[in-house]
Amino acid sequence: MLLLEHRNSRAALALLLCGLGQIVAMLGCGEAAQPSSSAHAAKERAIVVFAPNPPLAWLVRELGGDRVELLTPWSASSGDPADWKPSDAEVRLLQGADCIVLNGADYEPWATTAALPRSVLLDSTASLASELIKQDDGTHSHGPRGAHAHTGFASTTWLSPSMFSAQAQRIAARLTKLLPSSAPNIAAQLARVEARVRALDEEQKALAVQAPVWLASHPVYQYLGASSGATIDAMHWEPNELPSDAQWNVFTAMRATHAAAWLPMLWEGEPDALVRARLKSLGVTVVVYPPLGSGESDFLASCAESAARLRAAVAESTAQTK
Repeated sequence: MLLLEHRNSRAALALLLCGLGQIVAMLGCGEAAQPSSSAHAAKERAIVVFAPNPPLAWLVRELGGDRVELLTPWSASSGDPADWKPSDAEVRLLQGADCIVLNGADYEPWATTAALPRSVLLDSTASLASELIKQDDGTHSHGPRGAHAHTGFASTTWLSPSMFSAQAQRIAARLTKLLPSSAPNIAAQLARVEARVRALDEEQKALAVQAPVWLASHPVYQYLGASSGATIDAMHWEPNELPSDAQWNVFTAMRATHAAAWLPMLWEGEPDALVRARLKSLGVTVVVYPPLGSGESDFLASCAESAARLRAAVAESTAQTK
């Protein structure tokens, strides 16, 4: 009898120890299962961010990665994003965004009247007011827009490396506020973007030293000229149109004011072969430099490719003058 009770006691003790072991194991597993900060970040919902054009959309995506859902309703149109105006349905879509990134510098006139929550608006050039360039070149007609005028501020601020870097910093600060757990990643991406911007800036400044005067098919390169130190004289030509005789006369007169034997001319897109040939006969080399970048590609990579074309044109010009 005593033996049976002893055995029962030992069995009960074994069961108790086993139960305690299971509890400890469960507690241990519970500690191991506690989410790390990175796991917590992965569980946070992605934020919805509106970007007004390809350069800033690329920048938001580059900084925020998969933590950002980009809102770009203007991309459904084949027109210039600068001419886009949201419909009532699109305004309602914007109202649900966590952040509405604006370029500023008169790029989004619709934003001054649309019923949008001011708390989510981010003017990316708000700190650059003293660097904005005024423009007022009168009424003219070209392309599908018909008669119009370029007034107010030039808006292609992203073509200035220093201004684009400032826009990147402002956007990164807002993304960090909205995604605090992603702060290290955003900071690292910002550093990478700024390094690439500095390299582009240095190259374009070096090219301006070699060729201080550039021509342009359209007045959209003001900030590129200001940042690089180049003087840029612009026409109002479109890549898909042949200039009229009157336009050629204006260009020839403008070309005659520059003593350089050869000059580069920036174009938003590839001009007609006849236009390219006639420009060459006037000592002008075409350089395709898309202001918005090329397609869905890396915006800074597109700028680097444009700078390479400009470098080749400057080299050609130098060779022709020897």
